[in-house]
Amino acid sequence: PLVAVLAASLLSPAALARKGKKKKSAEPADQAAAEVTPDVPGDAASRRFAKGLVAAQIHDFSPTDAATGATFVYQTMSFEPDNTWKGSGYIEVVDERMECTEAGHWSMEPAASPTEATVNWTVDKTDCPGREVGEKVRALVKLLDDGGIDVTFR
Repeated sequence: PLVAVLAASLLSPAALARKGKKKKSAEPADQAAAEVTPDVPGDAASRRFAKGLVAAQIHDFSPTDAATGATFVYQTMSFEPDNTWKGSGYIEVVDERMECTEAGHWSMEPAASPTEATVNWTVDKTDCPGREVGEKVRALVKLLDDGGIDVTFR
């Protein structure tokens, strides 16, 4: 119970995230982009942003600032061309570490530029303590030149 309470309190979407690293997938970005669904806005900046997001493999992404003493990390997270996403990682409270996975669907608002857009994702499946199906996240995502991402939760 204490672990679940602490885990629930650390999962505030209003927190700033740590930078995650982006690793190119084996598939070329143009091929990945061709598979992006019509759920992505049709303007050129949005399509280019979606190409970069779908091509990215995000590692060690933390959606919290861990101010509560608990840590929540997606060791891997990816946004797929069919507008689904998945993440696997752990929640750690004191000396207890619980591995978990989440998956869901994503959408985006028209991009401000080819490297910056507001992305919305919803949890459709989770086994992470303190998380629930239906939770929504809205974040400003910036694709960085060095291959990383910068995320600010809204």
